Amino acid sequence: MMEEQTLLDKVKELAPELERKCADADSLGKLPMDVVQILRDNGLFTMKLASELGGIDADIVTYMDVIEELSRIDGAIGWNTMIGNSAIGRPGAFLPQVAINTIFNNNEIPLAASVPSPSGKGVRTKGGFILSGTWYFSSGINQSTWVSGGFVVENEKHSSPRIACVPTSNLTIHDNWKVMGLKGTGSCSYSAEEVFVSDDFTFPINNEVPLRGGPMNYLGRPGFVTIDHAAVALGIAKRALETIVEISKHKMRGYNSDLKAVSERGYFKKDLGFAQTKLAAARALVKESHLKAWEYTTQKMVPPPLIQSEMRNSGVYATEVSEEVTQIAFKYGGGGALYLDSKLQKCYRDVAATGQHMMVNMSSYENYANFLLQVDGADAMGVKK
Repeated sequence: MMEEQTLLDKVKELAPELERKCADADSLGKLPMDVVQILRDNGLFTMKLASELGGIDADIVTYMDVIEELSRIDGAIGWNTMIGNSAIGRPGAFLPQVAINTIFNNNEIPLAASVPSPSGKGVRTKGGFILSGTWYFSSGINQSTWVSGGFVVENEKHSSPRIACVPTSNLTIHDNWKVMGLKGTGSCSYSAEEVFVSDDFTFPINNEVPLRGGPMNYLGRPGFVTIDHAAVALGIAKRALETIVEISKHKMRGYNSDLKAVSERGYFKKDLGFAQTKLAAARALVKESHLKAWEYTTQKMVPPPLIQSEMRNSGVYATEVSEEVTQIAFKYGGGGALYLDSKLQKCYRDVAATGQHMMVNMSSYENYANFLLQVDGADAMGVKK
C-alpha cells in the first residue's frame, strides 16, 4: 500500500508540470523530451520491470491507478507510459541473460518501444534470424533505444511467432503519424531490411514462464496488456467529466426566461450522474477481473484462458464506456468544445483513438462467449484449432 501511495502521490504532484510541458505534444506528433525525462527520472517506465533489473515490479492495482492518472493528465502521456512499461518489462522478463547483459549494460534501464503483432518475417540462419518487415503503430519509438517486434519464422512448419529485440538505430523509422487522436504518442511505423538478430535477442511470443520478475510477468498473453488499455481510456474519460463539470457551471443554455446554467438542467444532471456511475462500474469490473488473475500470478501461475478472456473483455467494456462517457461530456460542451484549445475535443479524439486498438476489438465479446458456450479451443484471442 505504501508503494501505491508513493507512486500515485508522486504522479499527482507532477501533474501540473507534466500537463504544461505536454501542451505542444499534438503539434509535435510525439511527447516532448522534457516530459519523457520526467517520467524516466521518476521510474514510471519501469513499473512492469523486474526488480532485479532495477524496476519497480509494481502490483496490478498500483499500476492501473498510475496509468489512469497519467492518462487523466494527458492521453498521450498515459499511452506512451503504458507502452514503454510493456516494451521494456516483457523483454526484461523473457530474454536470455546474454541479451539482458547488453540491453541493461552498466545497470542502466533503456527506453523501449514495441509492436508485438507478428508483422515481420525471419529467416533462420546460423546463430539467429535475418529479420525483414514493417511494423505499424510503434508508440514512442522516437524516444527509444531498443525496439521489440513480433515476427514469424519463414519456411518452418509448426514454429510459433517470436519477438525480436533490436537497437532502434538498426531500423528505419517512418514519419507517418498523421492522425486524429493520440497525436502526441509518436506512434510511427518502422521497418527492417535483412537485419541480423541473434537467437539470444528473441523469445517465443507466447512464452508464459518468465526467467525473472514478479507476478505481473505471469499474467500471460493478452493479460499482460489488458489493464493498460482500460486504464488509459478510463483516465481520459475521467478528465472529460471533470472538465464538463466545471464548464457546466458557467455555460448557459435556453432562451429568454428559460436561460440557465447547464449545471442547473435536470437532463444534464441525469446524464452526469449516469456517466459517473457507469465509469465507476467499468473501473470496478476491470479491477475485479484483474485481481482474480492476480491470485494466480502471486503463486507463479499463469491465469487460465477463461480469466484471460475476462481480463480482455473488461478492458473492451471499459473502453466502450469511456467513449460513451466522453461523448456525453463533449455534447454538453456545445460549440466551444469544437475549438482545438478545448480539453473536451482532445479527450473526445484521444479516447476514440484508444478504441481502434486490436486489443479492444469487439471480437473479444465473441471470444468470451465461446467460453460461455463451451466451444472447443476457446481462447481470449480467438478459437484455437
